[in-house]
Amino acid sequence: MGLRWIGTFLAIIAFALPVLELVGIYQIWQVAGWWTLVWLALAGLAGLWLMALERLAFLPRMVASLANGSVPFAVLTGSGLRFIAAALLIIPGVITDAIALLLLVSSLFFGGPTAPVPGVGRQPAGPRAANDDVIEGDFRRED
Repeated sequence: MGLRWIGTFLAIIAFALPVLELVGIYQIWQVAGWWTLVWLALAGLAGLWLMALERLAFLPRMVASLANGSVPFAVLTGSGLRFIAAALLIIPGVITDAIALLLLVSSLFFGGPTAPVPGVGRQPAGPRAANDDVIEGDFRRED
């Protein structure tokens, strides 16, 4: 029952979203005229640009996160949100553009830098001692 309900819900969304997008574009066309086409074209180009930029910037962000010793979950979350937003910007329409903007803003909050994990990442500054395996100290046995 549960899986069938989810499939029905997704099918309704798949058929209703294009209709809602067309209605939204028509409403904006009534107000803005041909500027609507300019907006849709610029939104599509912005989506393509953001997708290409995110594809190139993901690996350096991940390497920097791991090198600093922080948890890479924030980088994965932010990158995923920006990639989904780029895909939604490519789809022409008012609703998908609004959802894409919400995802972009949320990627700033949820995909930000995190605190480093103690003991992971950076090595202490300066040269290492030749006998860094040896722990010096006094030993005294008490019975």
